[in-house]
Amino acid sequence: MIPFRDTFWNVPEGARVLLYALALLSVLVLIYGFYRRAQLWKQGQGSPPVDRPLARLKRLLTHGLGQAKVLWQRYPAVMHVAIFWAFLLLFLGTALATLDYDVTLPLFGIKILRGWFYLAYELTLDLAGLAFLVGLGLALFRRYVARPARLNGDWGFAFVLTLLLLINLSGFLVEGLRIAATQPAWASWSPVGLLTGNLFLAAGVGLAGLEQFHLALWYFHVALVFVFIGAIPFTPLMHFFTAPLNLFFAPLEPTRALTPILNIEEAETLGVNKLSEFAWQRLLSFDACTECGRCQAVCPAFEAGMPLNPKRVILNLRDDLLAQGGFPYTALRRPAEPNGGRALAGEVIADDTLWACTTCRACVYECPVLIEHVDTIVDLRRYLSLSEGRLPGTVGTSLRNLMNTGNPWGQPAANRADWAEGLDVPVMADVGEADVLYWVGCAGSYDTRNQQISRAMVRLMQKAGVDFAILGAEESCNGDPARRLGEEYLFQMMCEQNIETLKQYKFRRIVTQCPHCFNTLRNEYRQFGGAFEVVHHAQFLAQLVGEGKLQPTREMAQTVTFHDSCYLGRYNEIFDEPRQILASLPGVTLREMPRSRDRGFCCGGGGGGMWVEVPGERKINQIRLEEALSVEPDTVASACPFCMFMFDLGSKVMGVSDDLRLRDISELLSESITDERAMETNNE
Repeated sequence: MIPFRDTFWNVPEGARVLLYALALLSVLVLIYGFYRRAQLWKQGQGSPPVDRPLARLKRLLTHGLGQAKVLWQRYPAVMHVAIFWAFLLLFLGTALATLDYDVTLPLFGIKILRGWFYLAYELTLDLAGLAFLVGLGLALFRRYVARPARLNGDWGFAFVLTLLLLINLSGFLVEGLRIAATQPAWASWSPVGLLTGNLFLAAGVGLAGLEQFHLALWYFHVALVFVFIGAIPFTPLMHFFTAPLNLFFAPLEPTRALTPILNIEEAETLGVNKLSEFAWQRLLSFDACTECGRCQAVCPAFEAGMPLNPKRVILNLRDDLLAQGGFPYTALRRPAEPNGGRALAGEVIADDTLWACTTCRACVYECPVLIEHVDTIVDLRRYLSLSEGRLPGTVGTSLRNLMNTGNPWGQPAANRADWAEGLDVPVMADVGEADVLYWVGCAGSYDTRNQQISRAMVRLMQKAGVDFAILGAEESCNGDPARRLGEEYLFQMMCEQNIETLKQYKFRRIVTQCPHCFNTLRNEYRQFGGAFEVVHHAQFLAQLVGEGKLQPTREMAQTVTFHDSCYLGRYNEIFDEPRQILASLPGVTLREMPRSRDRGFCCGGGGGGMWVEVPGERKINQIRLEEALSVEPDTVASACPFCMFMFDLGSKVMGVSDDLRLRDISELLSESITDERAMETNNE
């Protein structure tokens, strides 16, 4: 006999009619629930982005079907891939069985679930069901036995995992009872079903009992399947739809630049304080959260015991969104409110939570469904800054300094080039033109420790014969601290002023030693007509070394560990050039920290962290220094003045400043090139 699928063996005609009626009902419930969710997203601003559809589809395939970021962690990867791919195969198998029995194919006299194809089909689905069972077991063990801190153990996931487990087990039992009763010659192609059927036979169950058990379990299995379909929009199962949708509609390019408030003078709202003020796609992204907690696990503020948990920020916003639609698994219990719900800043999310963020973007980088936590937090900060004026005391002082003196320290603009005394540094106002405009930055101009880096950079450029000049007193803060602290109006004012200054002079490119200056000048000034070629000093120095214009010769004989700045690394993907410089230094051994490159840990200075005091159990800079010390280096190298400032402060508090050298890569390069006298001057 040719093998074939007997779809409705032992199932009476009336039960088949009931099956399709319940199927239709469950699908209608699914559509209704999805419609209600979509209406919640629709209250947001704008419309779904549809540009570059092929690029969006490619990303969906990479992160959706390919599970790209899920694969970064071994246990969750095995668990999730087993569940995802097994579920997909089982769904496709069920759809194929439906088509084969009663929809399209029989109309054309076609039946494909027979012969060798049916045998391969049965084996594939049996193995998929087994993988599904393993994946669900791993998920239940991890969430409710191992219980890592980043995972929730609420009723929603318990319900979902238990429901899927019961569907899977009842399906195997139904298959096993059918095999035991009919004894098909091809039963070995369903190994799990055959084993299950043999257990019933070994227990002495006769044919009548097998048929009765089969029909009862068939009803139970079908009922569970339809509960599953109808429950999708009302449980965490909804991420089956929202996660792929967000993968498709999320911004295509990495978020290196914050979204500007356009026409800020006439804008009706400054910042975001209601859900309806977010973009449509942002509301979808809140609903796409899978609650995996990867963002929580990498957040420096959370690790330091500060009030920020990026996962909780997104879930609080999602819960507030779902509460408007009365969805049952939201943590909130309140009636729907019109026009976007409650005030977000202060009610849904506490002020201190928002100010604790360093904007390091580790959360965004880790998120498998591409949620933009940082942009959301800054949007809420903008409301606190621009609409409410609710600022931590130290932040207000720094912002006033930026407005009045052009730097957060409040130092006179006239003193901006004092660090260059005795170095014969040309100023743009005097020369009018140069190949390189050296943008020193506020820290390099005013902070005593970072002035040494500026002096080292000048010596290196002079040694390499670079035609460069600085702006001197005409240089002003690029505005990054203001923008990250939510003061978009001040940022735009400083941005326009700096662009006007820069356009007065002729230069080929801007070189900056600060990744924050680099990111702002390179990526954010473009939003306001300031399209300049900007390179970071790590790239610039690596090029000079590669071209032989700088040749390190002095033996260093030390072990160095390099700290990746968030704005240089994760924001702009510059990882290799600093390491190339260190590798060029004779005698230097590079030893990587456990968290490095794209997984590097923040110093705590970004996002206004240099000027914000948020209480916590520990300090972020000290956590990072402890990690650096764990690899036993002689020197901790960095390429960011904020990082240098934070590490210098942290090393003194920890009492290790006398034993641990803190050096910028430019200083180490200068030490290996200059003579002893110049080295002594450089290290003053």
